[in-house]
Amino acid sequence: MEKDYTKYKVSDFLTDDEFVGQHLNPTNESESFWQNWQSYHADTEYSEAVSILKSICLGLNSYENNEITEDTKSFIFNKIKETNRKKSIFQFAKYPKQWLGVAASVVLVCLAVFFTHKTSSYNSNLAELNQKFIEKENQHKEAILIHLPDGSAVKLASKSKISYPANFEKNKRVVILLGEATFDIAKDASRPFLVYANEVTTKVLGTRFNVKAYESMKDIVVSVEEGKVSVYKNKKKASHENELTGVILLPNQQAIFDRSSDQYNKKLIQKPTIINANPMSFSFNETPIQEVFKRIEIAYGIDIEFDESLLHGCQVTGTFDNESLFQKLDIITKIIGGSYEVVEGKILINSVGCRE
Repeated sequence: MEKDYTKYKVSDFLTDDEFVGQHLNPTNESESFWQNWQSYHADTEYSEAVSILKSICLGLNSYENNEITEDTKSFIFNKIKETNRKKSIFQFAKYPKQWLGVAASVVLVCLAVFFTHKTSSYNSNLAELNQKFIEKENQHKEAILIHLPDGSAVKLASKSKISYPANFEKNKRVVILLGEATFDIAKDASRPFLVYANEVTTKVLGTRFNVKAYESMKDIVVSVEEGKVSVYKNKKKASHENELTGVILLPNQQAIFDRSSDQYNKKLIQKPTIINANPMSFSFNETPIQEVFKRIEIAYGIDIEFDESLLHGCQVTGTFDNESLFQKLDIITKIIGGSYEVVEGKILINSVGCRE
């Protein structure tokens, strides 16, 4: 009998071999079927099941070193049956014993991982603290302020926690984060400050930055407000090599680390702010474009790349004191008949030049 996926609940999709197989080992035939099905059905149950399955794959990658015992699987399996009986989501009787096949195995392992080992990345990172540590957890809706032993301040977001030693070591300062926090680090050139968050380490000497690394997120995001930081993947060995393969971030830049592919994407933050301490005017009167871009670079600490010879003769007149960075760039590039794009945290200007 042909399956009527329009009547499926999330749990039905997650225990369906065709659905699970499409996401774990897709074929041309399965790709065609599900793409065609989605084009005719905007199904929230399907979308939620896809989201859960992606989290499953991410979880299995993150916890590949954890052994899930048969007892744990059995316990979770019984809990699933109890929950489904209470909610009458579907009848297990209509499913053959192959329920404990591919689809069920994935779901069981996922549940074991996320409900009994949810914080394993966090717990694994705790090994970096070589002494007794203090753990703070924010269970409130608003962020809380935490002061560290070196005078650094941490604004810990809701549903987040952080661990740190009562006294930092002589050669480094290490904290472990799960969730999101904004750090304002006290400068200490002799002791770098290290934030371990899931699979990523952020290293600084003294700066202000934000780390977002919830266990369930597919990305880890590090954003810099002030100073310079390096971001690289956690590994027990070859730490210097890891730093070389990471990224360096400057103010108004962020790195997005894809946990499934181990790839970084460096970009500008959504709302870059002026970092220059000296007040600057963005009022121009037939000002050469080179000077305009230079002033923006200094104000925001961002590199702007353009062809100086091509834009020779381009001038700008206008006042842009109240516009955001991107609003300024939108207007200015239109004035010179060009456009801009953000690549690897830099602004690239595209233009055919100006008529003199």
